[in-house]
Amino acid sequence: MSDWKNIESYILENRRYLHQHPELGFYCTNTHDYIIKQLKLLKIPYHPHVGKNSVIGVIKNGSGPTIGLRADFDALPIQEETNLEFQSENPGKMHACGHDAHTGMLLGAAKYLSEHKDEWKGTVKLIFQEAEEGPNPGGALGIVASGLVDDVDTFFALHVTSSDLAGQFLISEGEALASADTIIIKFIGKGAHAAYPHLGIDPIVMQAEFIHAVQAIVARKKDPMEKGVITIAQVLAGTTHNIIPEEAFLQGTVRTYKEEIRQLFEDELKQAATNIAKAHGGKVEFEYIREYDALINTKSEAIKFQESSKEIFGEENIIILDVPSMGAEDFSRYVNHRKGAMAWLGVGYKDRYNYPIHHPKFEINEDALIKGSMALINIVKKIGEE
Repeated sequence: MSDWKNIESYILENRRYLHQHPELGFYCTNTHDYIIKQLKLLKIPYHPHVGKNSVIGVIKNGSGPTIGLRADFDALPIQEETNLEFQSENPGKMHACGHDAHTGMLLGAAKYLSEHKDEWKGTVKLIFQEAEEGPNPGGALGIVASGLVDDVDTFFALHVTSSDLAGQFLISEGEALASADTIIIKFIGKGAHAAYPHLGIDPIVMQAEFIHAVQAIVARKKDPMEKGVITIAQVLAGTTHNIIPEEAFLQGTVRTYKEEIRQLFEDELKQAATNIAKAHGGKVEFEYIREYDALINTKSEAIKFQESSKEIFGEENIIILDVPSMGAEDFSRYVNHRKGAMAWLGVGYKDRYNYPIHHPKFEINEDALIKGSMALINIVKKIGEE
């Protein structure tokens, strides 16, 4: 590819600006406006405020397929601890999941594709998405519901990972990321002095029994050959050492790949909570929130993505994943809408410790970003040749 130094500089400029100015969830107004500014400079038509603050750019280049390239741009509620020259200027907010890099790479691809229309054909929809990190239902739902991607034939995306070295491209040809649901439960008892527990109904005991029962659901109700995890991650109860409270609260995450396991978990969790509360003479408020579906890459699209990326990364750096992750991504909404694939882009450093995503010291080896942008460009070229 020609002009790659110019594209790389453009990617880094955008990535670093976004890293310095992180925004959360659906409240990414500055990010929305910044992306529109870049699309205007590139003379790319766009749809503003899709959903709430997502943006879709459209590059039309004759007859051919319509390809959706997705980059998310929301940050996380984390105080940055990297000491980068371009670290976050917004207290308590950080691009700790690499969405700044995703957007930088897609803007780089947009610049190249808009300036080299002799190298490809068809239509590219540049999907800049808010709220991948939530809150539920996430930003992809509003984009799909808008109807603006109904004409897209196939979707592609990259996600950075510091667990793998810069220059590696990793992809699953099927199950990639799990579904993610949330349980919110309140056990309601009867308050009493801790010295006289027989006069009350202890919701903390109900809470404790439920936490234990959760692990039995995973270990004894689910087929051990199926993937699934239930984690109780927040437990709240009581105000002091000698008072039995009225209520005990907990919430957690439920993850799996198959709909029947998802339904099994929901049913069993509700039954366990109900039975435990009844056995103690208490009550329970149970809420099961379905959030992101499992991301299962379309095999044909995953193969196309890896094949088109070999000349960029080298065949030895194309890694086919045979063990899926229990993480989650609302890119699944696009794949379920049509078809598509997400791949991982290694951004780890070779000779130092690499902090994981969602860590306040998470950093990216920016040398990988030009290759990521080139991978997005190449898949557009490959699909257009079919």
